[in-house]
Amino acid sequence: MRWFFLSLCLFLGACVSPVVIDSQEDAKLNQYRSYAFVEQNEDQPRELDDQRARTALKTALAEKGLTASASGQADVHVKHFFKREQRYDGSVVQFGFGFSRNNVGIGTTTPVEGDITEEYKLVVQMIDPATNNVVWQATSRDRLYDDMRSERRSEHIQKAVDEMFQRYPG
Repeated sequence: MRWFFLSLCLFLGACVSPVVIDSQEDAKLNQYRSYAFVEQNEDQPRELDDQRARTALKTALAEKGLTASASGQADVHVKHFFKREQRYDGSVVQFGFGFSRNNVGIGTTTPVEGDITEEYKLVVQMIDPATNNVVWQATSRDRLYDDMRSERRSEHIQKAVDEMFQRYPG
């Protein structure tokens, strides 16, 4: 019986999607045939992770039948960014003691120690240029960390984009 519950937990854990997809209910995503990237800030050089994401997105969009186009002629605009989050990794085990006499007490606990880790999630949005509304959005559940090697970052971003566009219609 114990093996059954362990197997069930592992199976359910494997069912969690590595990406979160959201779209407008009435969006006709398969009508888009051309795309253009939304430029975040043309004055600054594109960061390495942005370059990796753009390369992966070009491949994924081509596999879905979309072709690159000038911004004014594109059926859909593609925007991507890395959403920064902070995670606290710390000890939640506390030890305390105290005593009381006639509803007056004294107590003490040990301090909680930990580190704050910076994490980044890739977000991809497809924006209809006619309405300027997001019609499809994918967010990776997997995270990038500052201390990841270049090869690992590239693999991570490529895998996230692949998983996102496996669930894109078309």
